[in-house]
Amino acid sequence: MSDDYELTELQPPEGANCNYNINTPQYNGDNESPNILISDNQFNQIANELENDSKKFFSNQDPEKNVIDQTNEAQNEQDFKLRSYFENSQRIALGNGQKPKKMGISIRNLTVVGKGADVSVISDLSTPFVALFNLFKPSTWKKSSGSTFDILHDVTLFNRDAEMLLVLGRPGAGCSTLLRVISNQRNSYVNVTGNVTYGGIPASEWEKFKGESIYTPEEDTHHPTLTVRETLNFALKCKTIHNRLPNEKKITYRQKIYELLVGMFGIAKQSDTLVGNEFIRGLSGGERKRLTITEAMVSSASITCYDCSTRGLDAASALDYAKSIRIMSDTLHKTTIASFYQASDSIFNLFNNVAILEKGRLIYFGPVAMAKQYFLDLGFDCEPRKSTPDFLTGVTNPQERKVRPGFEGRVPETSSDFERAWKQSDIYQKMLQQQIEYEKKIELEQPSTNFIEQIRNENSKTNPKKSIYTTSYFTQVRALIARNSQIIWGDRFALVSKYISIIVQTFVYASLFYNMKPDVTGLFNRGGAIYAAILFNAFVSAGELPITFYGRRILQKQHSYAMYRPSALHIAQVITDIPLTAIQVSIFSIIVYFMYGLQVDAGKFFIFIFTIFGSTLSMVAFFRALGNLSPSLYVSQNILNVFIIFMFTYGGYSIPNSKMHPWFSWYFWINPFSYPYKALMANEFGDMNFTCNDETAIPFGSYIASNGSTMSYEDQYRACPSPGAIEGQMINGQHYVDGSNYLEAALSFKSDDRTLNIIVTYLWWIFFVIINMIALELFDWTSGGMPHKVYKRGKAPKINDDDQERQQNAMVANATSKMKDTLKMRESCFTWNHIHYTVQLNGKDLLLLNDVEGWIKPGQMTALMGSSGAGKTTLLDVLAKRKTMGTVTGKCLLNGKELDIDFERITGYVEQMDVHNPGLTVREALRFSAKLRQEPTVSLEDKYEYVEHVLEMMEMKHLGDALIGSLETGIGISVEERKRLTIGIELVAKPHILFLDEPTSGLDSQSSYNIVKFIRKLADAGMPLVCTIHQPSSVLFEYFDRILLLAKGGKTVYYGDIGERSKTLTSYFQRNGVRPCTESENPAEYILEAIGAGTNPGVSVTDWPELWKQSPELQAVQAELASLENTATIHISDEQNGPPREFATSLWYQTWEVYKRLNLIWWRDMSYVYGIFTQAATSGLIIGFTFWNLGESSSDMNQRVFFIFEILFLGILYIFIAIPQFLTQKAYFKKDFASKFYSWCPFAISIVIVELPFVAISGTICFFCSFWTSGINYNGRYDFYFYVTFILFLFICVSLGQAVSAFCFNVMLAQTILPLLLVMLFLFCGVLVPYEQIPNFWKFVYHTNPCRYFLEGVVSSVLKNIDVNCSNDDLTKFSNPTNLPCKEYYKPTVGQVRAVFEGDESYCGYCVFKTADQYYETLGWSYDNHLRNYGILWAFFIFNIFMVVSFVYLTKKPNR
Repeated sequence: MSDDYELTELQPPEGANCNYNINTPQYNGDNESPNILISDNQFNQIANELENDSKKFFSNQDPEKNVIDQTNEAQNEQDFKLRSYFENSQRIALGNGQKPKKMGISIRNLTVVGKGADVSVISDLSTPFVALFNLFKPSTWKKSSGSTFDILHDVTLFNRDAEMLLVLGRPGAGCSTLLRVISNQRNSYVNVTGNVTYGGIPASEWEKFKGESIYTPEEDTHHPTLTVRETLNFALKCKTIHNRLPNEKKITYRQKIYELLVGMFGIAKQSDTLVGNEFIRGLSGGERKRLTITEAMVSSASITCYDCSTRGLDAASALDYAKSIRIMSDTLHKTTIASFYQASDSIFNLFNNVAILEKGRLIYFGPVAMAKQYFLDLGFDCEPRKSTPDFLTGVTNPQERKVRPGFEGRVPETSSDFERAWKQSDIYQKMLQQQIEYEKKIELEQPSTNFIEQIRNENSKTNPKKSIYTTSYFTQVRALIARNSQIIWGDRFALVSKYISIIVQTFVYASLFYNMKPDVTGLFNRGGAIYAAILFNAFVSAGELPITFYGRRILQKQHSYAMYRPSALHIAQVITDIPLTAIQVSIFSIIVYFMYGLQVDAGKFFIFIFTIFGSTLSMVAFFRALGNLSPSLYVSQNILNVFIIFMFTYGGYSIPNSKMHPWFSWYFWINPFSYPYKALMANEFGDMNFTCNDETAIPFGSYIASNGSTMSYEDQYRACPSPGAIEGQMINGQHYVDGSNYLEAALSFKSDDRTLNIIVTYLWWIFFVIINMIALELFDWTSGGMPHKVYKRGKAPKINDDDQERQQNAMVANATSKMKDTLKMRESCFTWNHIHYTVQLNGKDLLLLNDVEGWIKPGQMTALMGSSGAGKTTLLDVLAKRKTMGTVTGKCLLNGKELDIDFERITGYVEQMDVHNPGLTVREALRFSAKLRQEPTVSLEDKYEYVEHVLEMMEMKHLGDALIGSLETGIGISVEERKRLTIGIELVAKPHILFLDEPTSGLDSQSSYNIVKFIRKLADAGMPLVCTIHQPSSVLFEYFDRILLLAKGGKTVYYGDIGERSKTLTSYFQRNGVRPCTESENPAEYILEAIGAGTNPGVSVTDWPELWKQSPELQAVQAELASLENTATIHISDEQNGPPREFATSLWYQTWEVYKRLNLIWWRDMSYVYGIFTQAATSGLIIGFTFWNLGESSSDMNQRVFFIFEILFLGILYIFIAIPQFLTQKAYFKKDFASKFYSWCPFAISIVIVELPFVAISGTICFFCSFWTSGINYNGRYDFYFYVTFILFLFICVSLGQAVSAFCFNVMLAQTILPLLLVMLFLFCGVLVPYEQIPNFWKFVYHTNPCRYFLEGVVSSVLKNIDVNCSNDDLTKFSNPTNLPCKEYYKPTVGQVRAVFEGDESYCGYCVFKTADQYYETLGWSYDNHLRNYGILWAFFIFNIFMVVSFVYLTKKPNR
């Protein structure tokens, strides 16, 4: 630290109490503070308000306490206000009786053990078989947990309160692990040994104070549809302390803190802007990073660990952020530990101590002022203008470090060498002694006593004493309700789409069952209509399942901040569900109840709504429970499908309770569907009579008596042909069936149990809510936010091994030395002139780029700089032709010519977001890029060789066989490794021009140095390139030739040469009134400071864009542009590989490569593939044993049809599985297509084909598990027809799901559209409602429904040539008052008659069918059509493929 900024321990006045949280800082007026430039008027106002509050509060106190140190008058006015704010807040806290929270940390002999790479092997479909095979290998019988390695090894350090510790290290050094362990996040490690104490409190007890030591991760995780204000207000609601100022309201407290923080970090103007993400437009990357930091500060933790929190910030913003932390650490006595990538000297000097890690070993810990000299004394040399942090971590990099003359061979080489040198140093002994003295001081002063008391005072008085949360459970729930409502309202499109879909579907349902007749012909349909009402709302609720997987990382982060209990989140979700579900159910019920023709009775109507409402709530909670109990969407989706089949089958509709077999009948009693169904059936049928006319009553017509006369049947011996009918029962001259009797006879339901069933329905809801709460409290599926690597079997490298380290160093050195020899670039010149870019925002034109011009030539590196939000990424998107929205005007030329169709392919664009397919390894991703983007004339061997070269140069050779994975699952490579991979994927394509959007963001200084040096070699080899860069060190900045500097609004501040030692650049600013740039100063920071960039822009009084327009430099640029446009074609080589092509390779080659890649991804996706296999087997067994050994009675004919119908249901459920998989791959396709890897057609064809083998296997499994157990007719021909038709139908279902996915841009929209399609497939297939009863308007749907053709073909085949033999239960019974045999007494035209009891002709029974053919003929089906139906199903499949291809083509470009 600089000498003029000395940190001294502040002692509060005797007898005073202190509190050090965000609202109550402490200030030492004797010290000069860093210059924080805060210009926001709101911040001025709040500082003044607080000063006034302070004066009022202390008007009757000791006047000495109200004196402000006069030495501060020389400070900058804005800095003074920040200090004044903290000082006055602290004084109020002292007078308010608060206690200090001075919690430093002390770490001794910390060793963190992780799993060795050989333990983590990439899982694929062979994994279970390998495990099974290993059971028979004696060498595997001895159980081994695999190898382990030390992520951190014997680390000893400490950090006092009010001090800041900087942690430096290269990737893999263990910096993140150290910060995680300090924040007490230990669950993801094999073992943690050593002692970590927090102000004297051991780590084992620190869990009670979870929110007091937080870890702020590198990546930004926020709800994208919330605004900045909503995000921070929610955090403040959860962290509003109890012991505020007297009479200070919570809302006043939150507003003051909010305005302070957004003013500090320069996001006040973005308060009402959506946060956004890679798919939703919102904040810029730098602004989103500031929001992450602000949210962490809201948590008001005593100990804060920031992991690479300056990623994405420009140098000025990063410095402002570090200064703000410095002031808050000083005044609030916070303990701050931070790891920074590419920290400047200005940032470095703000810290007290620095800890340097290499391969998990501590190689230096001590004052920042002594660190550089320590390594110089070891024999290393520091280049001029190289920042101290870069030098400190650079000494661990063999490719970067420089050894002083005379020290060759004597300096440390490996991490263990460095550690040994450190432990033998004098500084090590001094720091050990200081740590001992600090621990003695802690033991003497016992700061934990005041800390614990203050925590209790801050926490809500309604909280239990041991609660780790600041606010009460009720307050948390209330805040979460507000946030959930804002999230829902923020995505209004999805909400409106959902209700529109519900209304459309409801009218479809209602019109299908329109005005059902109150006679026996409508008995079955009326039950089906009620059951469909329950199923409809359940299917709509199924959209909750994928939603549970979004926001898991946000929950994990905010729970680690102790903002709220996870169970409170679910309670809030339940409460926000109630109005939304009430609207949904009301819309549905009002339409269907009256269009169905149900009883017009107010009581019954409201019971209908109330029951459906309870059923829907229980299903929403059920689907959420499946998500919260599952590690991935595919696992939960497959489990869900099995449950849906179970619930549908055993709901009491398709199979009556009396027909259920004992091995599954128990599920009827625990089925959430059965209770609302029983209640609604009792509500409708309980007091209703269903009549049958004279023609439908049995027997009907006349008979010939024994004396030869023709006699009519007497009414007292007739009955309606329905279960529950009583012979001779009549009303108003018509026979009828009592509804209660029907329920008991047909379904075994009791109408008296209606109230009980409604109560049980709501008890199910409460049960599932409790299950969700428990699941959220117990399970964290995010791996604590820490990714771990998995490798191909046998390819895992040794970790933190000295020999491996030396080999790696030698390999990288060799690759670097030969690099220029292997790079041969085609020289190109790219120019842009008068570029304007306009977008529509709230109906108005917003100009994001304003008259920007420039060029990139061979051999030149151009830096694109500016503050966050200045339009750097927007400009790159425009130049790289990636923008698909808005209006671009201006002229872009390549070699003086208009851009050809191949421009996107021959240019590389390294985007800011690292989007990669998680199912591939690093090497596979690079090879895929090389194969499809390099010229086809390059041999495959040369392409692979170039890939290996890039792997070596990017220091990723050891990661070549590591799975890329995803941060959400916690499996895969780290954030900075993803950034390097993003660059590598573009480099292996050998682009002619390279655009790089923040290629060093998120990388450590060494990785940044290597990448910029690598890019420099590309430029030297003839590649033109432009690169946005946020925080370049002085050394990195020297590598660039030119700079394009942008101000807010996309206006040019400067474009031109940088010059040797940046003289040309800095002289421009000096000539226009800016102070001279010193030799030791970073020119990048200098120019950003000059134009007023940073977290609080606008300090500069000079209008730099206007000044540029009047400058002679602009005139020179315009003249050069005109010259380049006219002469570029003369000077640039025109060598080409034939005419311009959009894609490098042929369509066939693209299709083959894309198919191979997708096949590999499917092969590795065990949860998806084995999920559908398991689902097929489970569903097949459930269906097969449900319809076990079906008989030949008339009701068994119905059961046979429902057996086939439920097999069909499995295919429909496969649609749900196909959608998320397709949408995931489509997102990666859009990125690939933008870079012209391959065309839309190869992707569409490949993703359809890749599914087919897995679908066929799953269909086969289901067929074998269900067909023969059901007792269906055993006939080879018919069985084979069933099998091939069933497999084809599954193809149709999956391709239909893919077509829906291709049309939709996200899962939410797909889940909105899908139910409407399922209604068409489900209801209009001819089973639930026969063709004759379908309204004329909807009959066209029946004819265009693939389910109809599947059912007609299969049902007519499996029921062919079966004679019906009715059981007594299925007979309609009537008395025979004559002496005639039953067959003579009644001769029906359809069906058959026999005596109920053999030998007793006085009691007859009527069976509705004589043969099974008669049954399916009543549905309008014929066996003669089975081959035609098979052909039509093929036509449906081909049509679906055509729709997939068409929709992929129409949606191939992302919206950006």
